[in-house]
Amino acid sequence: MRTKNICASLVCVVFALVYGFFTTGLPERTLPNTPGPPFFPWILTVFFLILSASWFFNSLKIGDDESIFSEKIEHLFSPAVGLGLFLITLILLPWLGFLLGGIPFFAGLMVVSGERRPLWVIAASIAIPVALFYLFREGFLILLPPGSLLD
Repeated sequence: MRTKNICASLVCVVFALVYGFFTTGLPERTLPNTPGPPFFPWILTVFFLILSASWFFNSLKIGDDESIFSEKIEHLFSPAVGLGLFLITLILLPWLGFLLGGIPFFAGLMVVSGERRPLWVIAASIAIPVALFYLFREGFLILLPPGSLLD
């Protein structure tokens, strides 16, 4: 299993690099306050490269007889709840907006992931959406949805 993981992760790294190379020729943005065509492909390229590289380095650490994937059905509960939280947030996003919808979303994800310190959950679930909101607004010049509930 280790050899298969190493080979597959290297294929993913090569694919990410080729994909990133092909997206360099996309035109720049033409409208103000819009991300433009090359923005999202570059985000995909960077995240795919990070995931592929971490998969590669994790594959180097495990032995030949070990598997990094668990086949137990109990381990699917947390990802399923996280996906459910994401879908609920996505449905409520037009009404709540990113800031109001993001706070319970990130709090729920932290609790599902195993965080049990209430002060840490409250602080991080407020800080993460606010930081992302200002990063996109000031850094990328992309306005995230404000929500119609506050109008």
